[in-house]
Amino acid sequence: MGSDLASSLLCMLSCLGLAACGEKGDDTGAAWDPPAASEDWTRDLLHTALVVDMDSLTGTATITVAASGSTGLSLEVQGLEITAVTAPEGPLNWSVADGRLDVGLPATGSDAVLVVEYGFAAQETFEGWMDRGSTLVWPYFCGNLFPCHSDPADGLSFDLAVQTTTDGNVAVYPETIPADAPSYQIAWAMGSYERLDLGTTAGGVGLEAWYLAGHQDAAVEGTEFLLGAWEWLEATLGPYPYGDRAGSVEVSWGMGAYGGMEHHPLSHIASSAMDSQETQIHEAAHGWFGGGVRIACWEDFVLSEGTVSYLTARALTQVAGDQAGEELWAAYEGDLDYVVAHETIESWPDSCGEVDILQDGLFSLGPYMRGAFFYKAYAEQVGVDALDAALGSFFVDRVGSAATMQELIDHLHLETGVDPMPLAEAWLRSMEDPRETL
Repeated sequence: MGSDLASSLLCMLSCLGLAACGEKGDDTGAAWDPPAASEDWTRDLLHTALVVDMDSLTGTATITVAASGSTGLSLEVQGLEITAVTAPEGPLNWSVADGRLDVGLPATGSDAVLVVEYGFAAQETFEGWMDRGSTLVWPYFCGNLFPCHSDPADGLSFDLAVQTTTDGNVAVYPETIPADAPSYQIAWAMGSYERLDLGTTAGGVGLEAWYLAGHQDAAVEGTEFLLGAWEWLEATLGPYPYGDRAGSVEVSWGMGAYGGMEHHPLSHIASSAMDSQETQIHEAAHGWFGGGVRIACWEDFVLSEGTVSYLTARALTQVAGDQAGEELWAAYEGDLDYVVAHETIESWPDSCGEVDILQDGLFSLGPYMRGAFFYKAYAEQVGVDALDAALGSFFVDRVGSAATMQELIDHLHLETGVDPMPLAEAWLRSMEDPRETL
């Protein structure tokens, strides 16, 4: 097929929404002949800069991709309407099918940059931008908000700019996520927000809480111990990886929705939980485990939620006193009773990439509570200080990367000299109640 005929065919396909029409030529006069679009999910995304217009529900994603010999790139775009895909040199060839954007990228031996222009829609459920005023794409709905890879092991940094002309709306978001993070970590919220200054940690992180008008009392109550807990996490685990500004943002998730989401550096907290000191500290601790150290597979969910549930109880005890810690462990005990009675899947499945965290029921209280009590039992064997030190050294070793729960188990064994695997088998790979046998 001649090049002119091929170019014409690509233009025809573009009109049908199946491919882009790449023009010839660039500013230097040299021929610009990008490769055909092809599927490749192995390309490493390094950085995404998002500019989002909330008035028109459109976005521009400038994506940096690591150097590769491949000329293909695939991105999740299941909820997006792609309008253009370009490189600095000119238009790229692209196609969309089954929620997948395939692009042709020249193999240059260096990092590549492409710009994707798109539109997106409001979602009725927790799968993207919600008209109630915030975004949430965990665990694998980022393709409803921007071109992405939702695999939790994939990490990248972000820049974000959210534009709106709506009167009375304040857009609250991090302008940057400077260290690698899972794709679901980026988020923004819009509403009648006011800001509460919580002070600066010993590590130099300025903390703040954003609350909706009239809800200041809940924000003050919930964040009473956040600064102290944050400093304990810094001192125990290591420096916070996501910049010098962080905190929490109240979001309206609707009737019955409770808890928060680790959108570091500005975590989202449901209005119903804004006054919860546990929830505020829990989401903060995800800056270290779940964010700073990502999970390698959804099956490693307990590395995120179990570790953080334990750290929440440790931090709250340190900053609010033994009684506060005992009350939280008592609440955990009640949740554990529910888990044992109702769970349908082990909290740490012995696989990787085979479990759908939503469809198979792994997203439940099991990894949270069984994980917390696993660590509590292990701390009784090795001492709380030894466990703190081992968790801290693991974080310092693995910050910015993905890890498996097995790697953390092996690290604890190496650091303390006590094998945690028997406790892990009892607490995490069994659906029996270890309190009856241990």
